[in-house]
Amino acid sequence: MDNQLAAMGQELAELEKQVRTNEKIWSGFRKIEIDAIGAETFHQLVHSVTAGIKSTFRNVDEVSIACLNLDYEIVRIMAHRDVPYEIDESFVMVSDGELYQWFPGSLQPLVGRCDVDTQQRLFPRCNRPVGSMAVSPLIVAGKLIGCLAQGSYDAQHFSAQAGTELLEHLSATIALCIRNTVNIARLERHGLTDPLTDIPNRRFLERRLDEEVERCRRYGHPLTCVMLDIDHFKTINDQYGHSVGDSVLKSVADALSKGLRASDILSRYGGEEFVLLLPETQLVHGAKIARRHHREINKLQFNMRDESRLSITVSAGVAVLEKSSSAAGGDLGEWLLQRSDQALYQAKRQGRNRVIVAG
Repeated sequence: MDNQLAAMGQELAELEKQVRTNEKIWSGFRKIEIDAIGAETFHQLVHSVTAGIKSTFRNVDEVSIACLNLDYEIVRIMAHRDVPYEIDESFVMVSDGELYQWFPGSLQPLVGRCDVDTQQRLFPRCNRPVGSMAVSPLIVAGKLIGCLAQGSYDAQHFSAQAGTELLEHLSATIALCIRNTVNIARLERHGLTDPLTDIPNRRFLERRLDEEVERCRRYGHPLTCVMLDIDHFKTINDQYGHSVGDSVLKSVADALSKGLRASDILSRYGGEEFVLLLPETQLVHGAKIARRHHREINKLQFNMRDESRLSITVSAGVAVLEKSSSAAGGDLGEWLLQRSDQALYQAKRQGRNRVIVAG
């Protein structure tokens, strides 16, 4: 009897231990899920999930999210540089073929040993052999959009006999969160992007101008502004039609986009006006950039229906904001725009087709 009681007590202790372990695992998954739901951007989502899994489960050594280029938006999101979370080590872009190679039959988690090819694809920056892995599909409305991959250096950690219910639940939540953040990014891009030229609009410029002015004041780096206007644009619309005018605007935007640094900001300011902000750029260098764009745009030619060719010219004004600059009312961003606009007005008055630098 004593032996039976001792055995029952030990069995009860083991059950209690298992319950506590399961509660800890569930609590960990729940926290990761809450963080994922609260993520406002795609980068924040990937960071919170991958970092959360690694910090919560000590035997999980590698984590990544692989995803299709959803509606061509993921590439745009990844190209955006002004983000607070660096996710290059935990995000992988994949193709349809790769995804269905990992999930050839039913869309169930792939759990077990990790081969070299799969490791190189899902954990490309891992320099140690991954012994075992758990790769769960990310599915939205029945469509496979990616996978959540976890790897362990321990070949026994992820076993094919292990239950996957919690992992499937977490993956379903992450998949929905990915779709939501991509949709939010699309809406924001459309709200801050000029639909004709596909470059940032005036609203985006005003938002970024405040940030760059603050950087200029804090660190003392000059901020140069180039305001550029297509000469006689109304005449082009009146004479050749708005379709030709639209083509001119697109071509000018494309020309201005070439050779930009990651920190440079180009926007369509309104109508036929464009603004180029050049952080950490002295006035003399900003003027050189403006003149280079002026020459390149002057080379553009457009074939008309009557087989004639249309050439265009542009005028530009250049001004700089420095740490010592001051403005009435204290709005240095507005002051910089006004200075470049005044220089542009001078270029127009002096015959157009030229670059004027604010005195």
